[in-house]
Amino acid sequence: MLRITSGIFRGRLIQTPSGTRTRPTQARLRQALFNSLQFSIPEARVLDLFAGSGALGYEALSRGASQVVFVESAKQAIHCIEKNASELKVESSIRILPMSVETAFQCLQREQSFDLVLADPPYAEGWEIKLLEKCPWDQILSPEGYFCLEWGKQKSQVDDLPDQVSCLEKVREKNYGDSLLTTYKRKS
Repeated sequence: MLRITSGIFRGRLIQTPSGTRTRPTQARLRQALFNSLQFSIPEARVLDLFAGSGALGYEALSRGASQVVFVESAKQAIHCIEKNASELKVESSIRILPMSVETAFQCLQREQSFDLVLADPPYAEGWEIKLLEKCPWDQILSPEGYFCLEWGKQKSQVDDLPDQVSCLEKVREKNYGDSLLTTYKRKS
């Protein structure tokens, strides 16, 4: 179980999938991420890729986001997201896309863009560059929107992420133990 770090659900526990397939984001990193974007969260439309338990999306809702779309393909994780939504009574503020991230990109291009996209992919599978290069950012991320990527330099297939890619520009990167949090902003 994880504890929500701030906002209206501060201190509330949410369930996490059992086993080692899902690696929840550390509380310290979650708090730092949302503190760095605190003025962009209220009323934001948020996309949580590789959602796992939904911890990042629920942190966003706790801090005032209006809607979160979770993308997750593992059935056990989807069950946790649903149970957590029920416990927090936020079913009307969330939507779950039970599919791979690649498939979700195709679906999401037909929707309203997101103000904040969060991704905590499996570290060793090379998702960092795939996300930066393959995602249709100009259609998914709203102008001036943010993309926050958690990755692990020790386990990743890359040593550094580019300062600019597509319509994104790196605005922040910080190390949190084994994890790095890189934030990109969509250039207008």
